[in-house]
Amino acid sequence: MNHQNYYTGNKITGATPNPVIPDPDATDAAFIETANQVLIDTVELARKLVGTHQAAAAIIIDKDWNYVRKYFSLSQKYAAWANYAEPATGYGTHNWLLHVNKPVRLTDEALKNHPEWKNFGTESDRHPPMRGWLAAPIIDRDSRNWGLVQLSDKYEGDFDEDDERYFLQLVRLISTTLENAWEVRNLKK
Repeated sequence: MNHQNYYTGNKITGATPNPVIPDPDATDAAFIETANQVLIDTVELARKLVGTHQAAAAIIIDKDWNYVRKYFSLSQKYAAWANYAEPATGYGTHNWLLHVNKPVRLTDEALKNHPEWKNFGTESDRHPPMRGWLAAPIIDRDSRNWGLVQLSDKYEGDFDEDDERYFLQLVRLISTTLENAWEVRNLKK
């Protein structure tokens, strides 16, 4: 089954050449396909698990936003942004999260008052608005950051401790899955 077609409203955007795998062979292509599917499923599951209108993930190699791969899932509430595909640039709170390398849970008010909130800079009129933020870095067992997963606009109320606990369990599972897929790729080389 092609999950990319199955999940409506779920897209990979801003896919760029991979600096870790500049000239992929069949083994690399299999890893890339697995990683893409894991992240496609992640954003859909995270959004539905917690009950939000937006979920996004980004793979950012060595915190270098020049090579970002984005994945997102939007509810019908954000259908108007279904074709938004500007590459992420690591601006504001997203970049800040990669440097603090810790999960964050913010109400909408706390997000808008955060010192790193930049309201998407020049994209503020085109980017889907955020309403509250639950985000976590994707960290491997050596504390290397692979990117981030984030949720915004909870169906009802603010993100709470239970939301954060379940979300972080999912992010840890994603990190382990990606790391294991990478190790399998390396064993086949």
